[in-house]
Amino acid sequence: MGNQPAVTLLVIAPESDETAARFAGFAVGHGIPAVVAAEFGRVGVSVRVNRARESRVRLTLDGAEVTGVLNRGIGGWGDEPDRDRAFAAAETYAAFWSALALWPGPVVNRPSERGYFARLDPLELVAAGEVEPPRSVVLNDGSAPGRDVLRIPEWTVVDPGAPRSRFDVVQITDRDPARTRRVLVAGTGVFAVDGSGRALVEGVAPVVAWLRRRGLGFADFAVEAEAGALRLVDVSCWPGHHLFAHLEDQVYAALLARLVP
Repeated sequence: MGNQPAVTLLVIAPESDETAARFAGFAVGHGIPAVVAAEFGRVGVSVRVNRARESRVRLTLDGAEVTGVLNRGIGGWGDEPDRDRAFAAAETYAAFWSALALWPGPVVNRPSERGYFARLDPLELVAAGEVEPPRSVVLNDGSAPGRDVLRIPEWTVVDPGAPRSRFDVVQITDRDPARTRRVLVAGTGVFAVDGSGRALVEGVAPVVAWLRRRGLGFADFAVEAEAGALRLVDVSCWPGHHLFAHLEDQVYAALLARLVP
């Protein structure tokens, strides 16, 4: 990778996102400029759409053209208590959303018309006969009972005993930990992060294809193996580096391979 021409990668992520920072550092270490940004300043966005729905989108960083984007979200924009600042944060969110959705360059985790991240409904795979129905339910209600609590948009794990916000998501599941395996999709690569081997990766090919059709190139999911069938337990668009610490260089190299063809 070091012999390739210089490019500029934009990593959209909150300042607290250590995984984004580590990926950007990896890219820079391989001679590829990369910057983490969560708001406008160094980043410029221009979106033009005509009546024929033809679009022209330009992304710049310090005035230079962006050549690839890793989308990790822009932080807790929905938590801003000040009305004016909340409005500005929502406009920033919308601008990034529209630009990333329409920009023709390579985007890992491209927004869709339904959301800043693609809508992921495991029941679509169930209907296609690719996996068994999940034995869990996700409630967008921080007051719901349950011990698996996640905070969006960062999708970070919340201490079950800590105070909850209205943006917390609670997952109630009946998974069997002994049969549950986690898989990471990163750019051009697919990794069984618990060391289960290629057999698991090959078995989850329909799930991986489903994610990639939605533009998700950096995501992780858990499956439960049961009598030769797979049950999709959960899906996350925010894999953290702790999940793949033993594979970190390989994961970042696979992301670069997607962003720098």
